[in-house]
Amino acid sequence: MEGIRAGLILSLLVGPILVLLLQLSLRRGTFMALVGAAGIWVSDLIYVLLTHYGMGAVTKFTAYPYFAEVVGTVGMILLVGMATIMWFRPPVIIEADSERIRTRRSVLGAFLQGVAINAFNPFTIGFWTVFSITQIHDRDLPEPSAWAIYGGILGTIILTDTLKVLSAKKLREFLQPEMVIKVQRFGALALGMFGLVLGLRVWW
Repeated sequence: MEGIRAGLILSLLVGPILVLLLQLSLRRGTFMALVGAAGIWVSDLIYVLLTHYGMGAVTKFTAYPYFAEVVGTVGMILLVGMATIMWFRPPVIIEADSERIRTRRSVLGAFLQGVAINAFNPFTIGFWTVFSITQIHDRDLPEPSAWAIYGGILGTIILTDTLKVLSAKKLREFLQPEMVIKVQRFGALALGMFGLVLGLRVWW
């Protein structure tokens, strides 16, 4: 349930990942959009593996007093900062195009687009790093519990991304600039609350 809750918060964010999925679906069809989404999911899984199993490299730092508090505070600032930016960011414009491309090259291109837009997203890097440290390692969760949380997040992301792709046309009609602002600010509020809860958890 923890993982599902975090995954739902992430799914509410209106950013470059949502724009990519909708643009691929509208321009190249559902299959190409799912290929792009698969690239996003693969890069998320890679970050989970790197942050979860890479923590051994920083074990000597975790022994420092207030390590968890410092990381949690930095994470809180990053998440609240991202939420603030999202709150005031101009709405994205989602355009449709009649072009349909279904070559092997375009399939690989769509997959790499998904990998790149997620892998080089500072928010993705920051989220998985902070989440792994503060919500998994600092709580000394056993492997089954840790992967239950990771699985909840990834499973929720996969499900919601798939639904976004399948309902791309309806979403495009729904996500007019005025509605994008409302959805964007709701996601920003949820993300900011998540950051504040993170800060409270590590200090209290």
